[in-house]
Amino acid sequence: MPLRHALDHHARQRPDALAVALSDTRLSYGALYNRIKRLHAALCALPQQARPDLPLPDGARNFALSIGNHPEAPTLLATALATPHVVTLLDPQWPDRLHQRVLAKLPPDVLFCLSSQTGLIDTAARLGIPAIAIDTTAFAAFLQAPQDIPFTHPRDIFMVGFTSGTTSEPKAFARARHSWRASLDASRLAFALTDQSHTFAPGPLSHGITLYALAETLDLGASFHALPKFDLSATHKAMAETRRIVAVPSLLGALCRDTPQEQIVEITTAGAKLDPALLTKARQHFPRARVHEYYGASELGFVSLNTHGPQSSSAPSYSVGRPFPHVELSLRQNGAEVAQGTAGTIFVRGDLAIDGYLWGGRTSGFRREGPWATVGDVGKLNSDGSLSLLGREGGMVITAGHNVYPQEIETALADIAGIDAAVVFGLAHPSRGQELIAIIQGDAALDELKSQLAIRLPRYKLPRHIYRLSEWPLTSSGKPDRGRLMSWLHEKDPRLVSATG
Repeated sequence: MPLRHALDHHARQRPDALAVALSDTRLSYGALYNRIKRLHAALCALPQQARPDLPLPDGARNFALSIGNHPEAPTLLATALATPHVVTLLDPQWPDRLHQRVLAKLPPDVLFCLSSQTGLIDTAARLGIPAIAIDTTAFAAFLQAPQDIPFTHPRDIFMVGFTSGTTSEPKAFARARHSWRASLDASRLAFALTDQSHTFAPGPLSHGITLYALAETLDLGASFHALPKFDLSATHKAMAETRRIVAVPSLLGALCRDTPQEQIVEITTAGAKLDPALLTKARQHFPRARVHEYYGASELGFVSLNTHGPQSSSAPSYSVGRPFPHVELSLRQNGAEVAQGTAGTIFVRGDLAIDGYLWGGRTSGFRREGPWATVGDVGKLNSDGSLSLLGREGGMVITAGHNVYPQEIETALADIAGIDAAVVFGLAHPSRGQELIAIIQGDAALDELKSQLAIRLPRYKLPRHIYRLSEWPLTSSGKPDRGRLMSWLHEKDPRLVSATG
């Protein structure tokens, strides 16, 4: 659990079927499972360290991984999914000092990295952690003769993940096997997946949406396709062998080029709100595809889903859909549920959430109220039962005495033709408390933009200043880099061009 039974079954029943294709490396289910059993044997041979903060079952080891989309990444990740071992999923984009702090807090039994990551290797040496460069002969030498994989317990941990933190301390959490087993069962139905749902995921395997796509695809017995790094010509070759795409909106937009791809019938996207212009572009470029847009969080799993067909959607485009299967929603303030249409903190109840953080998050982020869990997102339930996101607790802007959530304005901006992306901030103002500032990407005329916003929003929610930006900064997970944008605002960076004078 979650993948031990599925991989064993596929390896016995269809050993020659393609499991993983990454760069020039192609592994069948038989070859992948054999390689997992060899890696399992090698991990079992390592001395087991005492881990009071991360209790592991007998015989399990914790291995840290920081190799990006190297061809060995799917085997290492599938090993954590199918064996008793646990992967600590480091982000290769982290600075060396952040890697050092994380490894010191949770030293693994072994670190798998690249030979070019000299700072990471030096840190491991200082901490007494064996480091194996998987792009050298050391990895092949590490593997041992195949060893049968024991059954795993649903409550055992299989992954230590991190919510964020390229410049500050990330919040660490442990995820148990049963939560992804429940997720896999739910998403199979919600996304209409079969053993023919051959999947292309162009994003980093260290990010949740891509890693989950790998688990989803291997559970089905379909083939998973990825790239060492994003390259447009390579994407077309990969898409030619697939029927499904899993990508954050920024990468999905990059795929909508050249000739339409009629072989793609399902698309799954998350990580940021899918704006109407991109949805229209995706419908044109993938004319046979349904687009499954879900809202969720690393700590909560799936929360809600909006499925867009060629002509219609299962929920309004301004919403993030209706509750995901197996998930209940409750919008609450001070422990009590709020009325429909009233802003409240979004709580979920189901089998998909974590138990809590290993460290970090004492003053923000994930928390529980009885059986209900939240990460502090604020929203409201619409009259049709769909959910709209308004922002994050503490992210509310108070302007001229009015409470405003920036995401509501961002959603309104994204619904205007000619706007490709939008971010809204509240900046300090001497008389208004805070004033609303919008940064947009797109060629919508200012007069049209203002008139359309006036239709959608009350006067006090209209941005006082609007800036245009031609090159949109993104985080490593493909989301708008709000920190950099805020810095540019304060620094009056010339890349921000005033549209309002």
